[in-house]
Amino acid sequence: MTVLYFSSTGNCLYIAKRIGGRLLSIPECIREENYHIEDSEVGLVFPVYGLCVPPFIVEFLEKTSIRTSYLFAVATYGFFPGAVCGQLSKIRTKDGRCFDYINRLKMAENCITFSDMAKQKGDSKKQQSQIDELLADITEHKRYIREDSPFKKLMTKNHLKNYEFETGVGITDMLSVSADCTGCGTCACLCPMQNISIIGGAPIFDSNCISCGACLQNCPRNAIHHQKEKSSARYRNPHIGLEELKMSS
Repeated sequence: MTVLYFSSTGNCLYIAKRIGGRLLSIPECIREENYHIEDSEVGLVFPVYGLCVPPFIVEFLEKTSIRTSYLFAVATYGFFPGAVCGQLSKIRTKDGRCFDYINRLKMAENCITFSDMAKQKGDSKKQQSQIDELLADITEHKRYIREDSPFKKLMTKNHLKNYEFETGVGITDMLSVSADCTGCGTCACLCPMQNISIIGGAPIFDSNCISCGACLQNCPRNAIHHQKEKSSARYRNPHIGLEELKMSS
Protein backbone atom coordinates (compact mmCIF):
# COMPACT_ATOMS: atom_id res chain seq x y z
CA MET A 1 0.00 0.00 0.00
CA THR A 2 1.11 3.56 -0.79
CA VAL A 3 -0.37 6.56 1.02
CA LEU A 4 0.08 10.04 -0.41
CA TYR A 5 -0.36 12.77 2.18
CA PHE A 6 0.07 16.43 3.00
CA SER A 7 0.31 17.65 6.59
CA SER A 8 1.15 21.03 8.13
CA THR A 9 0.29 20.37 11.79
CA GLY A 10 0.46 16.58 11.87
CA ASN A 11 -3.23 15.65 11.60
CA CYS A 12 -2.95 14.10 8.15
CA LEU A 13 0.44 12.56 8.90
CA TYR A 14 -1.08 10.85 11.94
CA ILE A 15 -3.93 9.42 9.85
CA ALA A 16 -1.50 8.32 7.13
CA LYS A 17 0.59 6.53 9.76
CA ARG A 18 -2.51 4.84 11.17
CA ILE A 19 -3.38 3.58 7.68
CA GLY A 20 0.18 2.33 7.20
CA GLY A 21 2.13 1.22 4.16
CA ARG A 22 4.63 3.32 2.25
CA LEU A 23 4.06 6.99 3.09
CA LEU A 24 4.84 9.57 0.41
CA SER A 25 4.72 13.29 1.12
CA ILE A 26 2.94 15.11 -1.71
CA PRO A 27 5.26 18.17 -1.51
CA GLU A 28 8.23 15.82 -1.83
CA CYS A 29 6.62 14.10 -4.83
CA ILE A 30 6.11 17.50 -6.45
CA ARG A 31 9.72 18.59 -5.81
CA GLU A 32 11.06 15.31 -7.21
CA GLU A 33 8.54 15.33 -10.07
CA ASN A 34 7.30 11.91 -9.02
CA TYR A 35 4.04 11.77 -10.93
CA HIS A 36 3.71 8.02 -11.34
CA ILE A 37 2.39 5.90 -8.47
CA GLU A 38 1.75 2.18 -8.76
CA ASP A 39 0.68 -0.18 -5.99
CA SER A 40 -2.11 -2.64 -5.18
CA GLU A 41 -3.71 0.00 -2.91
CA VAL A 42 -3.13 3.76 -3.10
CA GLY A 43 -4.52 6.32 -0.68
CA LEU A 44 -4.69 10.09 -0.37
CA VAL A 45 -4.87 11.94 2.95
CA PHE A 46 -5.25 15.72 2.84
CA PRO A 47 -6.75 18.66 4.76
CA VAL A 48 -9.84 20.58 3.67
CA TYR A 49 -9.01 24.21 2.83
CA GLY A 50 -11.86 26.71 2.64
CA LEU A 51 -14.45 23.90 2.33
CA CYS A 52 -12.60 22.65 -0.77
CA VAL A 53 -9.84 20.36 -1.99
CA PRO A 54 -6.67 22.52 -1.93
CA PRO A 55 -5.78 23.60 -5.48
CA PHE A 56 -2.25 22.20 -5.32
CA ILE A 57 -3.70 18.79 -4.40
CA VAL A 58 -6.04 18.99 -7.41
CA GLU A 59 -3.11 19.94 -9.65
CA PHE A 60 -1.00 17.10 -8.29
CA LEU A 61 -3.73 14.52 -8.92
CA GLU A 62 -4.32 15.76 -12.46
CA LYS A 63 -0.59 15.47 -13.20
CA THR A 64 -0.17 12.04 -11.62
CA SER A 65 -0.72 8.63 -13.14
CA ILE A 66 -2.01 6.27 -10.45
CA ARG A 67 -2.22 2.57 -11.23
CA THR A 68 -3.97 0.59 -8.55
CA SER A 69 -6.86 -1.76 -7.96
CA TYR A 70 -8.11 0.34 -5.03
CA LEU A 71 -7.87 4.13 -4.76
CA PHE A 72 -9.12 5.76 -1.57
CA ALA A 73 -9.07 9.20 0.04
CA VAL A 74 -9.55 10.67 3.50
CA ALA A 75 -10.12 14.40 3.93
CA THR A 76 -9.50 15.85 7.40
CA TYR A 77 -11.32 18.96 8.57
CA GLY A 78 -11.89 21.01 11.70
CA PHE A 79 -15.18 22.89 11.87
CA PHE A 80 -17.00 22.24 8.59
CA PRO A 81 -16.03 20.06 5.60
CA GLY A 82 -18.29 21.50 2.94
CA ALA A 83 -18.87 19.20 -0.03
CA VAL A 84 -15.24 18.14 -0.27
CA CYS A 85 -16.17 14.49 -0.90
CA GLY A 86 -18.35 15.37 -3.87
CA GLN A 87 -15.73 17.73 -5.26
CA LEU A 88 -13.01 15.08 -5.03
CA SER A 89 -15.25 12.46 -6.67
CA LYS A 90 -15.26 14.57 -9.84
CA ILE A 91 -11.48 14.89 -10.01
CA ARG A 92 -9.55 12.46 -12.19
CA THR A 93 -5.89 11.47 -12.22
CA LYS A 94 -3.78 11.96 -15.33
CA ASP A 95 -4.81 8.54 -16.60
CA GLY A 96 -8.50 9.13 -15.83
CA ARG A 97 -8.65 7.18 -12.57
CA CYS A 98 -11.44 8.09 -10.13
CA PHE A 99 -11.62 7.26 -6.42
CA ASP A 100 -13.23 4.07 -5.15
CA TYR A 101 -13.60 5.36 -1.60
CA ILE A 102 -13.85 8.93 -0.26
CA ASN A 103 -14.57 9.83 3.32
CA ARG A 104 -13.96 12.74 5.68
CA LEU A 105 -12.75 12.85 9.26
CA LYS A 106 -13.30 15.57 11.85
CA MET A 107 -10.14 16.46 13.74
CA ALA A 108 -8.84 19.48 15.64
CA GLU A 109 -9.45 22.82 13.94
CA ASN A 110 -6.05 24.24 12.96
CA CYS A 111 -7.08 27.45 11.20
CA ILE A 112 -5.41 30.02 13.43
CA THR A 113 -7.67 32.86 12.28
CA PHE A 114 -10.84 30.87 12.96
CA SER A 115 -10.22 29.22 16.34
CA ASP A 116 -8.14 29.57 19.47
CA MET A 117 -5.52 26.84 19.20
CA ALA A 118 -5.41 26.48 22.99
CA LYS A 119 -8.87 24.90 22.81
CA GLN A 120 -7.94 22.30 20.19
CA LYS A 121 -7.22 18.95 21.82
CA GLY A 122 -6.96 16.89 18.66
CA ASP A 123 -7.77 13.54 20.24
CA SER A 124 -10.90 11.90 21.66
CA LYS A 125 -12.58 8.51 21.98
CA LYS A 126 -15.08 9.53 19.31
CA GLN A 127 -12.32 10.51 16.91
CA GLN A 128 -10.42 7.28 17.52
CA SER A 129 -13.63 5.32 16.89
CA GLN A 130 -14.11 7.11 13.57
CA ILE A 131 -10.52 6.40 12.60
CA ASP A 132 -11.02 2.71 13.39
CA GLU A 133 -14.11 2.68 11.15
CA LEU A 134 -12.15 4.25 8.30
CA LEU A 135 -9.35 1.73 8.69
CA ALA A 136 -11.85 -1.13 8.59
CA ASP A 137 -13.42 0.27 5.41
CA ILE A 138 -10.03 0.55 3.72
CA THR A 139 -8.93 -2.92 4.84
CA GLU A 140 -12.13 -4.36 3.36
CA HIS A 141 -11.70 -2.34 0.13
CA LYS A 142 -15.11 -0.79 0.64
CA ARG A 143 -16.52 1.14 -2.32
CA TYR A 144 -18.09 4.27 -0.93
CA ILE A 145 -18.31 8.02 -1.56
CA ARG A 146 -19.49 10.03 1.45
CA GLU A 147 -22.69 11.87 0.56
CA ASP A 148 -22.76 15.68 0.92
CA SER A 149 -25.90 17.52 1.99
CA PRO A 150 -27.42 20.20 -0.29
CA PHE A 151 -26.26 22.85 2.18
CA LYS A 152 -22.66 21.58 2.09
CA LYS A 153 -22.77 21.54 -1.72
CA LEU A 154 -24.01 25.14 -1.80
CA MET A 155 -21.34 26.32 0.63
CA THR A 156 -18.50 24.70 -1.31
CA LYS A 157 -19.87 26.02 -4.60
CA ASN A 158 -19.88 29.54 -3.18
CA HIS A 159 -16.39 29.18 -1.72
CA LEU A 160 -14.99 27.97 -5.02
CA LYS A 161 -16.17 31.19 -6.69
CA ASN A 162 -14.07 33.32 -4.34
CA TYR A 163 -11.45 30.87 -3.17
CA GLU A 164 -9.16 32.37 -0.52
CA PHE A 165 -6.28 29.90 -0.49
CA GLU A 166 -4.89 30.15 -4.01
CA THR A 167 -1.15 29.60 -4.30
CA GLY A 168 0.68 32.95 -4.36
CA VAL A 169 1.07 35.58 -1.68
CA GLY A 170 -1.24 33.53 0.53
CA ILE A 171 -1.02 34.50 4.18
CA THR A 172 2.50 35.91 3.92
CA ASP A 173 1.36 39.54 3.72
CA MET A 174 -0.43 39.06 7.05
CA LEU A 175 2.52 37.52 8.91
CA SER A 176 5.01 39.24 11.17
CA VAL A 177 8.15 37.90 12.80
CA SER A 178 8.96 38.98 16.35
CA ALA A 179 12.33 39.57 17.95
CA ASP A 180 12.04 36.09 19.50
CA CYS A 181 13.10 34.59 16.15
CA THR A 182 16.55 32.97 16.29
CA GLY A 183 16.81 32.22 12.58
CA CYS A 184 16.79 28.47 13.29
CA GLY A 185 15.28 27.67 9.89
CA THR A 186 12.49 25.42 11.15
CA CYS A 187 9.92 27.40 9.15
CA ALA A 188 11.96 27.09 5.95
CA CYS A 189 12.40 23.36 6.52
CA LEU A 190 8.68 22.84 7.09
CA CYS A 191 7.40 24.95 4.19
CA PRO A 192 6.00 22.48 1.62
CA MET A 193 6.49 24.94 -1.24
CA GLN A 194 10.06 26.00 -0.29
CA ASN A 195 8.69 29.51 -0.05
CA ILE A 196 10.80 30.61 2.93
CA SER A 197 14.47 31.55 3.01
CA ILE A 198 16.52 32.53 6.05
CA ILE A 199 18.32 35.75 5.21
CA GLY A 200 20.12 37.85 7.79
CA GLY A 201 18.96 35.51 10.51
CA ALA A 202 15.24 35.91 9.77
CA PRO A 203 12.67 34.27 7.47
CA ILE A 204 11.90 35.93 4.15
CA PHE A 205 8.67 34.88 2.43
CA ASP A 206 8.39 34.54 -1.35
CA SER A 207 5.20 34.38 -3.43
CA ASN A 208 4.52 30.63 -3.56
CA CYS A 209 2.48 30.28 -0.36
CA ILE A 210 -0.44 27.84 -0.05
CA SER A 211 -1.58 29.25 3.33
CA CYS A 212 -0.96 25.98 5.18
CA GLY A 213 0.32 27.72 8.31
CA ALA A 214 3.07 25.20 8.99
CA CYS A 215 5.56 27.99 9.60
CA LEU A 216 3.60 29.84 12.28
CA GLN A 217 2.09 26.76 13.94
CA ASN A 218 5.45 25.04 14.44
CA CYS A 219 7.93 27.82 15.17
CA PRO A 220 9.92 26.65 18.24
CA ARG A 221 10.03 30.22 19.55
CA ASN A 222 6.44 31.12 18.61
CA ALA A 223 7.94 34.06 16.75
CA ILE A 224 5.69 34.06 13.67
CA HIS A 225 2.29 35.67 14.05
CA HIS A 226 -0.78 36.26 11.89
CA GLN A 227 -2.42 39.64 12.27
CA LYS A 228 -5.85 37.98 12.63
CA GLU A 229 -4.88 35.05 14.87
CA LYS A 230 -7.34 34.29 17.69
CA SER A 231 -4.54 33.82 20.22
CA SER A 232 -0.81 33.22 20.41
CA ALA A 233 -1.41 29.53 21.19
CA ARG A 234 -0.28 26.98 18.60
CA TYR A 235 -1.39 23.48 17.62
CA ARG A 236 0.31 20.30 16.51
CA ASN A 237 -1.25 16.84 16.56
CA PRO A 238 -0.42 15.29 19.94
CA HIS A 239 0.86 12.09 18.28
CA ILE A 240 3.32 13.85 15.96
CA GLY A 241 6.63 15.44 16.94
CA LEU A 242 8.29 18.42 15.25
CA GLU A 243 11.21 16.43 13.88
CA GLU A 244 8.84 13.87 12.38
CA LEU A 245 6.88 16.66 10.73
CA LYS A 246 10.11 18.14 9.35
CA MET A 247 11.01 14.83 7.77
CA SER A 248 7.60 14.68 6.05
CA SER A 249 7.74 18.15 4.49
